Formats: sequence, structure tokens, C-alpha cells
Amino acid sequence: MPFNTQQIPENGNVILLPLSDKYYTPLYEIASDPSLWEHYPINGVYTIEGFDAFYQKAVAVGSLVIIDKNEEKVIGCTRFYDYNVSESTVVIGHTFIAREYWGNGYNTGIKKLMLDYAFTYVNKVLFYVVAENIRSKKALEKLGAVANGHITRKYEKRILICTLFEIKK
Repeated sequence: MPFNTQQIPENGNVILLPLSDKYYTPLYEIASDPSLWEHYPINGVYTIEGFDAFYQKAVAVGSLVIIDKNEEKVIGCTRFYDYNVSESTVVIGHTFIAREYWGNGYNTGIKKLMLDYAFTYVNKVLFYVVAENIRSKKALEKLGAVANGHITRKYEKRILICTLFEIKK
């Protein structure tokens, strides 16, 4: 069965819905905070031009918008990508969450929700984290992800050295 990146997983706090244009404005309001993009490989995502390019790609690859069910509001965006049937892997990444949701368990809950869903299709979930992004590395380690070396990735004409994290089923 092919991996469905547009499935709608949810838990008690959030629901992940397929990204559509009705979420553009609330996502841009969140994304306009430069601190969210401190370690993102593309500069200027917090500007309208930079966010528009990010958003167009996010829609094209089937990203998910994160909705806080209690507040009934958009709080961020994430995606599954690079599903590999033969290796039974998928990558989770390009996640951003409004600052007011940092440090209170939302990111962990979202990742656990995505992991539970992914493990119905794959045996291993991967995460690529640029070297400077200590905050993401620590968050992944709390989830039980294991660093498995470094990988060079080409992203939007840039060469990045990333730590490869993985979590097995």
C-alpha cells in the first residue's frame, strides 16, 4: 500500500490537515517571525517573497497544516517526504510551529502522531538536521531518535551538511 501523505492524523491537541490556500495567511503570520527560520537552509522565509516560495513548494509536495484543536487555530506546518518503498523509510521535516507553542509538548506530540502514522507504512523514519540546529537535535533525541552519521544534501542550490537521525519501528 502506498504511503498516503494526505492522511488526517490527530491526537487530543492537534489535527494535521492537507495544506491548502485557505491556510496561507495564518501560516504567513506565524512564519513572519525570523527566529523560526534561524537554522533553515533558505534565507528570508520570514519575508512575503521567501514564504511564498516555501509555501508553493510545501503545497506541491503535499504538506500538512497543524491545527490546535483546543483553540481552533493554525499553529504551523510539517510534511512527510522522500518515501522509499524498498528501504521502508520516510522523512519527516520542514516543520515550523508558532513560538507560543514551543517548549510545552506540542512539537513532541506532533512528531509522535506523525511517527505512529508513518510506522503503519514504514520501518524507519528519518530526519535531516543542519549542524547548527541544536534545538531540533535535542527535540529529536527526546523522542528517541538516534544520530546515524552525517549526510551531504543539496537543497535549493546549496550544499548542506546534516546530521541524519532515525527512529526505528
